[in-house]
Amino acid sequence: MRNKPYVNQDRFDDIFGKGMVPIDTKVPGRVNLIGEHTDYNDGFVLPVAVNRFVHVTGLIRPDKWVSVYSTAFGERHRFSSENEMNPSLSGWKRFAEGVIRTTLKSADEEAGMDILVENDLPVGGGLSSSAAFAAGLGVITAELNSIELHPFEFARTLQNAEHEYAGVECGIMDQLSILLSRKDSALLIDCRSLQIDHIPIPADWSLVIMDTGIRHELAFSEYSERRLQCTKIAELFKREGIEITSLRDVSSSDLDLLEKITGSTDVLLHRCRHVVLENMRVREAAQALRASDENCIGRLFKESHMSLQNDFEVSCNELDSMVEAAWHAPGCIAARMTGGGFGGCTVNLVRKNMTGEFINTTLSGYRERTGRNGTAIQVSSIDGIMSREGKMQ
Repeated sequence: MRNKPYVNQDRFDDIFGKGMVPIDTKVPGRVNLIGEHTDYNDGFVLPVAVNRFVHVTGLIRPDKWVSVYSTAFGERHRFSSENEMNPSLSGWKRFAEGVIRTTLKSADEEAGMDILVENDLPVGGGLSSSAAFAAGLGVITAELNSIELHPFEFARTLQNAEHEYAGVECGIMDQLSILLSRKDSALLIDCRSLQIDHIPIPADWSLVIMDTGIRHELAFSEYSERRLQCTKIAELFKREGIEITSLRDVSSSDLDLLEKITGSTDVLLHRCRHVVLENMRVREAAQALRASDENCIGRLFKESHMSLQNDFEVSCNELDSMVEAAWHAPGCIAARMTGGGFGGCTVNLVRKNMTGEFINTTLSGYRERTGRNGTAIQVSSIDGIMSREGKMQ
């Protein structure tokens, strides 16, 4: 890992007191181009690591205490690694402590630490601020305790921490994309085998994230419900003698059987159809990117959004309005919602020479449709923090 003196020494000193210069790391967020709600079904995804960061700095303490301050929450959390975790701990503090304790299990001798976490990723916007937060804490903890990290093992560790300490049964897309993405490329991930492939993004396309400004509280519960529904679908197939591990194993022809079992209007049929067809769209989108095929990628993004809106039912009025405004904006190649849904952001591929006009027109259209102001975030595809030969960046 390449460390440098933290550029805002005064902020660190204000929080933790005057001392030595801490080490730091910047962990990118990610935006998923296509492949929504497929990762926890062992499917395919096509994310990109982007140049918006969680910035984590740390310094060894002379005792066993760990102190973490998050500027996003404006709070500090302290604990001793020599004591058990408080079972009543919740929220970001439980998650942070869980990640640090999990990473420290590989240390020969645990050191106390002061850690500052700063964030220029929109929290809850579908850009993986949670996974970047966890990765940053894990990286700093490993560096300060001389722990060697290996990318796929580290990705699993971070995923397990999300499950155990944040209560989010996420797939592994977020972790792999922020660790192993490469500059100017999307990362095609097979979430079952963990095989990855770097797909170049055409140089004359720009990547724009449009934030609706909406964060719906129901997102967490609805996400959990969608996962449960996918599990129920797999059980239905097994009862019919079709042995599948996950919806990754369901083919388009199997949808006819499911329709006979459930009926054409059953919600489980719609959920399954989204996952099956979305996996197909991801693989086709990777080919379209390689070929710089604007028409194909535009069609696939639109189909994906409509499927998320109608079959998986995780969109909302604000997301639909932002996407529809983008579809009518000059320079738009492709636009769709991104992330878990129920608010957050859209992802847009735009002709680079028309990016400014696209942004202005889309924001204006969104405001006309909703009466709300959105935010444009023009980003670049960058390296993940372990992207080159599995070494820390």
